[in-house]
Amino acid sequence: MKKLLPMILLGTLATAGPKFSDDQLKAMTPHYFTRNHTAPQLLGVSIYKTRTGRVYRVDIKADRNRSNDDLSFAYSALTTMGQYAKKKFKEFVVVMHYDVRGKTPEVCVGKAKCTLDCFVHNRVSYEKWWKECITFKEM
Repeated sequence: MKKLLPMILLGTLATAGPKFSDDQLKAMTPHYFTRNHTAPQLLGVSIYKTRTGRVYRVDIKADRNRSNDDLSFAYSALTTMGQYAKKKFKEFVVVMHYDVRGKTPEVCVGKAKCTLDCFVHNRVSYEKWWKECITFKEM
């Protein structure tokens, strides 16, 4: 019994940390964007389920001269918030809308595990994440 108690406590501490519902994550996401004056404008947040798994998505107004920085900030927000979800995500999606006439929004789809390994755990380099973990498409 004396050996069992430390094992239970260790297991509890390993999984400790806040876990938020989808509604809580959606409500907190705008605050993440407004607290940083260089953040892109957040246009919308959604969490939904596809046949491949759960998706955490943000729509942003991207500046064409800073689109890589805007994309990185959006993924940083998704991973920072998404790591505390009650249920794990399969994908993080960023939709970048531009104020350029005729330019359709760009959609960047990132594998959640690989993206978390890059932005949160620093196990994957940014370059590797860019090449292997995300794909771009137009709407």
